[in-house]
Amino acid sequence: MRPNLMAVKFLKKASNIFKFIDRKYIVIFYDFLMSLMALPLALWIRVGADIINYPSDFIIKHMLVFSLFSISIFLWLRTYSAMWRYVSLYEVMTIVISVTCSVLLYIPAMVVMSQTIIMPRSVIILVWGLNISLLSAGRFIYRILQDYISFQEEKFSVPQDALSRLLLIGISDQTGHFIQDVHRYAKHTYQIVGIIDCAHHRLGGKVHGVEVIGTVDDLKKVVSHLNATGNPPNYFVITDPELKGEPLRKIIEITKNLKVDVARAPKLTDFKKSPSRNIEMEPISIEDLLHRPEVILDRKSMHDFIHGKRIMVTGAGGTIGGELVRQIADFGPLHLSLVDHSEYSLYSLDLHLTEKSPSLSRSICLADVSDTKRINNLFNIEKPEIVFHAAALKHVPIAEANANETILTNVIGTKNIAEACRAFKVKAMVFISTDKAVNPIGVMGATKRLAESYCQALDALNEGTKFVTTRFGNVLGSTGSVVPLFQRQISRGGPITLTDPNIRRYFMLVREAVELVLQAAALGYGSNKSNGQIYVLEMGESVKIKDLAYQMILLAGLTPEKDIKINYTGLRPGEKLYEELFYETEKLVPTSCPGLMLASPQVLSYKVLQDKINELETTARARETVKSLNLLRDLVPEYKQTHVKETKKKGTSILQKI
Repeated sequence: MRPNLMAVKFLKKASNIFKFIDRKYIVIFYDFLMSLMALPLALWIRVGADIINYPSDFIIKHMLVFSLFSISIFLWLRTYSAMWRYVSLYEVMTIVISVTCSVLLYIPAMVVMSQTIIMPRSVIILVWGLNISLLSAGRFIYRILQDYISFQEEKFSVPQDALSRLLLIGISDQTGHFIQDVHRYAKHTYQIVGIIDCAHHRLGGKVHGVEVIGTVDDLKKVVSHLNATGNPPNYFVITDPELKGEPLRKIIEITKNLKVDVARAPKLTDFKKSPSRNIEMEPISIEDLLHRPEVILDRKSMHDFIHGKRIMVTGAGGTIGGELVRQIADFGPLHLSLVDHSEYSLYSLDLHLTEKSPSLSRSICLADVSDTKRINNLFNIEKPEIVFHAAALKHVPIAEANANETILTNVIGTKNIAEACRAFKVKAMVFISTDKAVNPIGVMGATKRLAESYCQALDALNEGTKFVTTRFGNVLGSTGSVVPLFQRQISRGGPITLTDPNIRRYFMLVREAVELVLQAAALGYGSNKSNGQIYVLEMGESVKIKDLAYQMILLAGLTPEKDIKINYTGLRPGEKLYEELFYETEKLVPTSCPGLMLASPQVLSYKVLQDKINELETTARARETVKSLNLLRDLVPEYKQTHVKETKKKGTSILQKI
């Protein structure tokens, strides 16, 4: 039998003896014994050989008094309750507090007992430090022995070539916790072969015995070296939670030829331990790759804007509307009116609120925003003070093929909500627009631009109701967006369908988008003057959709164009290669929030718009498509579509450009 293994078995048998005794009493006895020893040891350090000049009864009296004070404090603060196997800095701080209290109690007792024979004052400092050291040392020695036993057991029970080798990337608090948990729970599964960091100055340093062996720039060289030494990594594990966006995309790009999977370490608060004590690592999400710097928000102004008020959200069952409802609920509104034309969407949202915010006062309102009578009736019943208008038809090809329905929802629906806000003296209406409203070439963008113009015209009237318009790009993962589409196509083995290799889009997480909408609403409501300005959300750099597809394929552990093909189908009707967030003629003004800018487009006459939109409503309800689109073009001069006609194909009415 190997000597190390024999030592391990001996230590394990020795530790098993204590299982027959209540652990609490062992700890209390140890703490009492160390406190008893601390005082004579401190005195000896202070006076050296002269300690023999002190009477033994004097020393014993001080030992007993100090140890009794100490154990009383330990019992009161439950110092003994911490498990030595997992001792950490927290337990040391508890010991420091306990010993400090004990010393403070001992000081007046020492003065009383030192009337004939004086105890040196420096003993107080020495006994404080010694007691902390003795109490902490026992705990850490026990933990080190247990870790050693566990390490040796794993070493002899699991062949090294059966382990999955991990190369960690990034250094943070999470790195240390992850290494400790792997050593403690998963040595039969994982072997950590090194750490890669972004900073050069950390090279050669160690985290819990694991060396920093390179930087991200040296990743290929490091992997080649590990392969040559017989320790090829099976996984790259991201252990820095802040490693997102462009740096993470760079790592994914480097690793695509190394044939090594990339994963993320579980959060510090969410280490998942299976019955086999395995640690489950999390996949890299597409949100991590598109991460943008966090915007500092004025949450107090958002809270003041929402708290205690009656709020209405239209399109509440959609991606943006649903997130609006969830975030608004956290600010404590007096009442929430949830408006949507989809019964199932409202049911799902209500079920979520029942589970997450059961005490929230709310109404479920099934309605079509283009139904003027129903909307006015709802406003009369619900009496909202603030309205968020997110209801819209947003899918470009469907809007193109169903122009009249898109006009009725996006234009007439917005007009109905805006006029109801005006008639019922609502404090503020927040309109959710889109980047497709800038230089639109499709029905969806043109209708949203016209809806923007209507809200701007009403805002410029300054009649009491504030009309706040927000404009932003694509929301990552929203219904019908490219991310869930690509995920489905990759899961089926491809191909991925992409309209054009050069198409680019702005992306934002739904949480970010809604936070900035609420911030814009609070800023707009608090503004002294209303002149039809539009709040444009800072979207960062646009993303090439082809690159996004490649990254998603790589995240799935596959090779683009080899495992998953990409088919190009051509731009769809109403679709642009590049989206824009503002017109060249719009003057951009910064706001107090770094993630928001103000655009000041030309405001049209409310009276002219009202008459023309009434005419547009008539043609749309009559389903006179050509007339509707020609009117839309007149109302939105930037709309690039010049002429359309109706044709029939396979029994379905579609629109073709001529």
